[in-house]
Amino acid sequence: MAEIRDITDYAAKDAWSRRKFLQATGLVAASLAAGPIIEACGGGTSGGTSNTGGPYKVPKARAGAKVQLLQWNSFVKAADDEFKRQAAEFSQANSCTVTIQTVSGDDLIAKTPAAVEAGSGPDIIQMEYGWPHLYEQACIDVTADVNYLKGKLGAIHQVNDAFCKVGDAYRAIPHTQVPNAWSYRTDMWQQAGLSKFPTTWDELASNGKQLSDKKLGQIAVSLGHAYGDAITMWYPVLWDFGGREATADGKTVTINSKETLAAVNWAINTWNSNSIAQNTLSWLDPDNNQAYHSGLISATLNGASIYLKEKNINKKYIDVTDNAAQPGGPKGLSTLNLIFNHAVMKWSQEQETARAFLLYAMEHDNYSKWMSVAGGYDAGPYAAFTNDPVWGTDPKLKPFHDVVPNGKWPAWPAVPSKATAQSQVQFIIVDMFAKAVTSKDAKGSIADAEQKLKRIYEKPS
Repeated sequence: MAEIRDITDYAAKDAWSRRKFLQATGLVAASLAAGPIIEACGGGTSGGTSNTGGPYKVPKARAGAKVQLLQWNSFVKAADDEFKRQAAEFSQANSCTVTIQTVSGDDLIAKTPAAVEAGSGPDIIQMEYGWPHLYEQACIDVTADVNYLKGKLGAIHQVNDAFCKVGDAYRAIPHTQVPNAWSYRTDMWQQAGLSKFPTTWDELASNGKQLSDKKLGQIAVSLGHAYGDAITMWYPVLWDFGGREATADGKTVTINSKETLAAVNWAINTWNSNSIAQNTLSWLDPDNNQAYHSGLISATLNGASIYLKEKNINKKYIDVTDNAAQPGGPKGLSTLNLIFNHAVMKWSQEQETARAFLLYAMEHDNYSKWMSVAGGYDAGPYAAFTNDPVWGTDPKLKPFHDVVPNGKWPAWPAVPSKATAQSQVQFIIVDMFAKAVTSKDAKGSIADAEQKLKRIYEKPS
């Protein structure tokens, strides 16, 4: 508990030092993984939830209820505006008040453990990646609500399902995936004598070298604590060379392997040959967007927001911007996308109204409208939204649609757990690559990651 207070206090005092703060957030995961420390928030499936036992009753909003939902600022502002519009619509129809508070993704990372540690705060908190496993004790059981949605909308995507389901209970309602693909400058590609975006990591390194040699914009990817861009870049690189951080059962750390060494050596060689930009060690999620819109880089891995901003707002590079799916490696082609789901918190005094709003937001027409406004930035977690009409509005959105079906989760093939979530929150895999490219010591960087992972996965129960 003290570790969480220390971190949130530090964030308040030094809000601009994000890298230091994000490095510290691993302490939150370590604290939560150590045991059931959130007794003040309740236990089991208490707190008035109707999700256990008896026939299911669709939750109804209470007149006069006030519900606050905390979530990230989408990189497509129109999507947040539409979500807030739907909240106002729901509020008016049910004589209640649902308030949507949006903060940066980095602030969401800070505010969530602070609320959990205090046992008070927003009624609903948006959960990133495997947070339902970290904060299980603070989230009500919404299994019956999720089953109700499955009956209406079909199967849940495997990643959202794995993140939301903790043991036999759902601790969050699946909400969205933000697919990550590559946005790139076709004019720079042509000037470098390149005809198409690469399909392998080796080709990407080669293309990057050609772009650099001709003094064109470089390929740029985050090696910092970017919860979206760095995570979705470096885990697939690891997997595509055959590396794994742990066994499927999550009991044994396997990061120290010849396959991981191949992945890390690829990163070192790509860095040393100036095939990727070398000013990205502290990049957070907005940085590559800004670099692209400023004309400083030729390609980056990102959600569709870069393309959509050029298309709808900037219009400066839209005619020379295209999108492409992830390259692959010698052991396969992997994708990983940014995942968000919604949890109702045990301290909420308005759990039924909170649940009712989340079901309302996931109604087919409401959600499809939100997807349409988001313009291809978000992908629905249920089968009913797999081929939503938004994907047919622009052929350049196809890569973002195509990276979703086979998406994995951080620490795959280890099933999501407190341990896998803690590993991701601490950016152990990203830091392994960052340390390797700066130190040129592949084996030492892997050994360091191995030591950190063993402290998580193999500690006494």
